Amino acid sequence: MAAMVAAIALPVQAQGIYVNLKNGERIKIPAAEFDKAVPSTSGATVKEYVKGAKAKLQYSKIADMQTPRIGHQLFPSGNGFVAVGGHTSNFELTTSAEIYENGAWRSLSVNAPHDGGFSVTMGDGRVMVGGGFSSAKGVGQSKTTEIYDPATQKFTPGPDMNIARACCVAANVGGKVYVSGNWYAEDPVMDCYNGSSFAPVGNMDNRSHPYLLSDRKGNTVLFSSADITGELTGFYMFDDSEEVYFCGDYTYAESGETEYIVLPFSEEALPVQLPDDMRPENYKINYEGNTCYLILTKTPTGNQMYMIDMEELETYVFESFEIPSVDDAGKTITWRGGVLVNEARKEAYLIGASGTIGNQTLHIISWNYEEGYWTIASATGFKHNVLVASWTLLADGNIACTGGGINDNYDAQPTAYIFTPPVAGLNTTSTISYDVTVYKTDGSSTTYIQDELESITTYEENFDERITQQIPQEYLEKMSAYMPIYSGSTPPNIEGAYKLSVQTLVYDAGGTYQPGKTFADYYLELSNQNTTRNTIDFESKEINNSGNTISHTNKAEMVMLGQGDNFTVFAIVEGYADNIWIKKATIISGTKTSEGIRNFYLGTLMLDKGDDPSNKIMKIGTYRIFKDSDGLADNVSWPASRRIQPVGSGAQGSNLSNCSK
Repeated sequence: MAAMVAAIALPVQAQGIYVNLKNGERIKIPAAEFDKAVPSTSGATVKEYVKGAKAKLQYSKIADMQTPRIGHQLFPSGNGFVAVGGHTSNFELTTSAEIYENGAWRSLSVNAPHDGGFSVTMGDGRVMVGGGFSSAKGVGQSKTTEIYDPATQKFTPGPDMNIARACCVAANVGGKVYVSGNWYAEDPVMDCYNGSSFAPVGNMDNRSHPYLLSDRKGNTVLFSSADITGELTGFYMFDDSEEVYFCGDYTYAESGETEYIVLPFSEEALPVQLPDDMRPENYKINYEGNTCYLILTKTPTGNQMYMIDMEELETYVFESFEIPSVDDAGKTITWRGGVLVNEARKEAYLIGASGTIGNQTLHIISWNYEEGYWTIASATGFKHNVLVASWTLLADGNIACTGGGINDNYDAQPTAYIFTPPVAGLNTTSTISYDVTVYKTDGSSTTYIQDELESITTYEENFDERITQQIPQEYLEKMSAYMPIYSGSTPPNIEGAYKLSVQTLVYDAGGTYQPGKTFADYYLELSNQNTTRNTIDFESKEINNSGNTISHTNKAEMVMLGQGDNFTVFAIVEGYADNIWIKKATIISGTKTSEGIRNFYLGTLMLDKGDDPSNKIMKIGTYRIFKDSDGLADNVSWPASRRIQPVGSGAQGSNLSNCSK
């Protein structure tokens, strides 16, 4: 149904339609006869949810950041979001921050680059940012922290950590901030911020980009898929079993003691390493009353989603969620570590990309973790690696993405996007049954029901040769997008005088005026209609509010086209404006009624002109389309002439209406 509606939703004045029936019959309705097609439904409307729906990814490119970034922190702030630190091209650190609000970026002041550091929302709603590399090209670590207050939009210095860290992660656990992780450096304890200072907690193995999880009692589990050198680690094989377990540390909040534990994952499944900007709060959910986390794992055959239940210290795999490993073109999809969770919608979002850097296809999976439905939405043409950009979920449910590079860590970009994730599993809105009613210009109609209708398609209808001999078809095709241009040799009788009030601009191909601009009332007199030659005499005036004639087109012969009540008349007129010779086409279309001309459109097209170095007159090939503001050019009496008042630089009393306004 949606495809049929889309096929006839565009302007069809220069198109006919085919009604294609399931029995193979094709019914042709020319453009001059076709009015509109209206779909309707019978019965209830049903939303269909499936596992594996596909959609087009909706997004907008917003203003570039002031500074290109990779490895930076990104988090929401009020109605906007904040980008902090990272590095620019050639891995040079940037001690800068900026906030995006009201469509623009504004600089904020920070004291450290926090490249590859951490960010976490504290118990009072402020955001702590800390750690990261202390010099260019990933050398050295930092103990520095800063605290961002969304109420003031300012950073203030925070306490130093006990250990200088990079590639670290922080979590808010029971109002305290725990930090762990490091890169090519020792990480024997967690740092715990109690509201005033950091203290060392626990005793653990070294790791980078760790997963830092907590339960309702304030206890934490710490584990990682990589050691401080980036090598995969963390597996332990029991001597008396072939089962593989992922190992981690459990730290008791009350005592700070750390106990070695095991978390059972499926065989050979390994959690995907977290990127620098990932925050544990982003993939934490309340599932059936328990504190749980969603973990993306990589297996030899693809990817799976695991849920860790922190109350039971158990892991569960969602086997029904088969994460795609290739796109529709057969190219491998690389999924970004970490999951973004929207608890209000019970949805989790995965971000991946396929293709080559320079022409990436971006994919966002939206998955309802309660019902199991999911949708993959895709968009093509991204010029840099958005997988190494920073991502965050916003309060309105959209996802912000900033930065990234031409490769993994170099050639940082300032690009920023807002993505709208798809509704999980919503495939189509279907109906029990439907029908389509096709209306013709003579007022008749035919209704086709679901069981007999295959589709409705459009076809290009050639313009009448009587008009294409005078006006190039390429111009007619462009103008027909904004006004009807009818064909046919049996136009209605349209003799009479008519008034456009208010005369309103629909489109200006030259860009001089904006659509919606209004002009003086336009009077049109059509007389001496010849039904054998299909011609009619045309004369027009524009009269201002004072009753003065400000332009006058002398009587000229127009060629008539049309069928039923629909018509198009046109004339080629030569004259002078501002002492410049011009040749223009005037085209008028509408539907004759007892009240006047319904859907009255007036088009003027500049075909040729003399020397015009100052461009006083419309450029050759440009056109303007006008209509009556209420859609009806009323029947009137032809107004008596009064003196012509010049407007702008338009010439007086010549065939120049709408040429130099």
